[in-house]
Amino acid sequence: MDADRLRDFADVDDALFDATEVPLTTRDIRTVGELLHDVDDTARRLLMDVAGEDAGRLLQAWPGLVTAAASVWSSLPGQGFGAGARTRDEPITRLVSLADTITKKLRHSSWPPASPPDPRIAQMTQTLGHAGDLVHRYGPDIPIQRADTFRDLEAARARIIHALYLSAHAVGVSLHQHGHNLYAEALGTDRPVALNPLQSPYAVASTTAWIHRMAVSEAAAGRYLDGRFTRAIAGEVRPPIEDDARIARALAGWDIQAHRTLASDAWNTNMVLITRTQGLIAGAAIVILEAAQLAGHIRSTDRLTPAIAEAGQAWSNLASRWGDLTAPDARLDPDLMRAAAEVRAALRELTHDTTTLASLNTIATRPGLELAATAALHAHESASELAYVIADKAEAPNLTGPARELSIRAHNEAEADLTSPGEDVVWVSPDDIRARRIVPAPQPVIDGLRRASLSTVHACTTAASVCVAHYKAPHTGVLQHASGARVRAPEEPPSGERVPAERRRGR
Repeated sequence: MDADRLRDFADVDDALFDATEVPLTTRDIRTVGELLHDVDDTARRLLMDVAGEDAGRLLQAWPGLVTAAASVWSSLPGQGFGAGARTRDEPITRLVSLADTITKKLRHSSWPPASPPDPRIAQMTQTLGHAGDLVHRYGPDIPIQRADTFRDLEAARARIIHALYLSAHAVGVSLHQHGHNLYAEALGTDRPVALNPLQSPYAVASTTAWIHRMAVSEAAAGRYLDGRFTRAIAGEVRPPIEDDARIARALAGWDIQAHRTLASDAWNTNMVLITRTQGLIAGAAIVILEAAQLAGHIRSTDRLTPAIAEAGQAWSNLASRWGDLTAPDARLDPDLMRAAAEVRAALRELTHDTTTLASLNTIATRPGLELAATAALHAHESASELAYVIADKAEAPNLTGPARELSIRAHNEAEADLTSPGEDVVWVSPDDIRARRIVPAPQPVIDGLRRASLSTVHACTTAASVCVAHYKAPHTGVLQHASGARVRAPEEPPSGERVPAERRRGR
């Protein structure tokens, strides 16, 4: 076929997507406030998920996080103005001094050994770096004389210190857990670990100095936040929603990037982020769809929320199992992290107030709710296909993971399996556990992962069928798809009846 005929064919062929609606998957469009929200949220999740094995990597990453936070702090407009400017800057100055001391001591300390920084703190550091770049570029244009701007800047400073406070506490918890692990492993041996009676419990010789320095850092941040954090966050400015199609683009971009990552060689290190984000989408979709029902954008039904909730629970269960198979120092795909962060920011813009989840009545009045509800329905339709892809990955050979986590999971799976003979089996060598090696996944872990994957497929398929049945635009029954195409909403099938594949696709 020659070039002219190719051009003629292209001219008459309908475009699959509106060119203006193609998502940008490699560009971070979040604001400074959304970036600081993300750092604070990551710090909260870090504190919940921290373990003793993370202590060395967390300690290695802490000084870099403080440096990035100080860069953002110093870039915020209004530095050096007012009688309280020096007092306001004391905590970040103190934290930088403590971080510099830790950096110097790490160079000459026998513990922790040199290792890559913890990826979660590394992600926070990168996000703060991006926020600092934005402030450097656009900070001079901010009208600092306005009262609402001043309050917003104070809220930004409070979020920065709060993230450092949570992170310092997480490092301290990890150091204590590391000492507890050493103490427990030495019990019953001829070389028990001596605890320091002058420090907190399980401050062993290798961690005592580090626990003290992190406690001082935590206290420095805590003194700034005491009585200030809640008041400062209450003054945070919430800009109006100007882009009512943001959630639709964010979810479409996430779906594209998740498939790209799953097609790459590094898919196994990103499975936790993919499955957790799918669980987050399900949780946010419940709130959005209930608000949309309240506003009359979609039909009210008792089937929608339970189906999506079951799918979200299945995704979360699957995420914990893939977490057991993920090495602690696994590096995430930067494009996938960016797509997941945009999903979180876009959903939060609609569903949250400054600090908490907004009421359904408030969400029902916000612009973009109808488009967001449509996007949430489409996201759960496509989630069933993504669940099939992830279930295929559970069949991959040579799955590996940290020895300790796999040993615990294998014993739990064996005890839960009523058909097992009930014999005590050593699924992972104690030597591998003590050495914290990466080992092949035992058979009970693989079987449990495959069962959880199939449960996720079933739950997502059910949710997709229910969601397709509720595509509806007021008065017309015609749905405006995110691609720009208009499709007629299929009628809801009788209870228990399967929706044909061609109707699920809106044909």
